Amino acid sequence: MYLCGSKICPHYNNSTMNIIIIANGSFPTLPTVLQQLNTADLVVCCDGALANYLRWYRQQSLRPSHLVAVVGDGDSLSPALLQEAQREHIQLDHQQIDEQEYNDLTKAVRYAVAQCHGQKANISILGATGKREDHTLGNISLLAYYMEEFSNCDFSMPGDYGTFYPMQGSRTFASQAGQQISLFSLQPEIPITVSGLRYPIENRKINWWWEATLNEAEGDSFTVTGGRMLVYIKH
Repeated sequence: MYLCGSKICPHYNNSTMNIIIIANGSFPTLPTVLQQLNTADLVVCCDGALANYLRWYRQQSLRPSHLVAVVGDGDSLSPALLQEAQREHIQLDHQQIDEQEYNDLTKAVRYAVAQCHGQKANISILGATGKREDHTLGNISLLAYYMEEFSNCDFSMPGDYGTFYPMQGSRTFASQAGQQISLFSLQPEIPITVSGLRYPIENRKINWWWEATLNEAEGDSFTVTGGRMLVYIKH
């Protein structure tokens, strides 16, 4: 059954939507990451990533009832895959978007944000890494773009080994003592300062991506202040 997302996706006036986007990279296997799918209000698959969602869905003893959208230009999505989803009685919204200015991941994000109707949302992106290295780098860098374009949403990119978060300004992150932390500055002209990590960074410009990697949390939180950057927290 094909349904119009703008008509059937509920309008969350007083709560934060939890949205999962599944890209067509390496699908995660870590149970704590996949558990997010069980509590999602909306799942958006980038075209052929629907196959990964279906494999996960069939393994669930209690199958979720959230809306599943399939968004992209259709180049990796077969009619047979859509038919499989229909046979599982999944509430499905297929949106084929042919323009090529944005990749399928960004099309999926734009679709997801539209379903929020301006309300707050947590958007986690799964399967954005692995396979082609250029896709991996491009997808990770998009987190900072999404942060600026869609300020009503909080973005993260969890995988089997850790999670990327975009940030700008000052932000405190939860951590555990000994947890591995890496920072990637996307505005090297702006100095960064970090507290709560083993190797201190004080008002320092980070010119190369490797310079602020492989740090370590000292306690249950750490704070980062600076320009636009990506923070990686190892599980």
